[in-house]
Amino acid sequence: MNIFFWIIDLLIPLTMLIISIMFKYQPPEKVNSFYGYRTTRSKSSQEAWDYAHSLSGKAFGIVGIMLFILIIIIKLIVPIQPAYLSLINLSLSTIILILPIPYVEGKLKSKFGN
Repeated sequence: MNIFFWIIDLLIPLTMLIISIMFKYQPPEKVNSFYGYRTTRSKSSQEAWDYAHSLSGKAFGIVGIMLFILIIIIKLIVPIQPAYLSLINLSLSTIILILPIPYVEGKLKSKFGN
């Protein structure tokens, strides 16, 4: 059962790393509403779209690695039931998952305006 909670806890950081790799090696080529970093600013032009994917890929990679390491440390040193620890880790992961978005949006705004 413990392996189940390890998988659950590391699911979001691993997903962030996969997205980072996808955006680096196979970013969506054209602006679309189905796949990619889709915000009003990123979809405003092809140049903004490409820049957003380059930047968000790097940001998700960095945050994903940091979150992966943080969760492993938490799981090894916090002595509470695995189910409760997983709830804490998933909550933390969900909050941290959102962090790259304001960063990328700020960079898009400063480079391309509103």
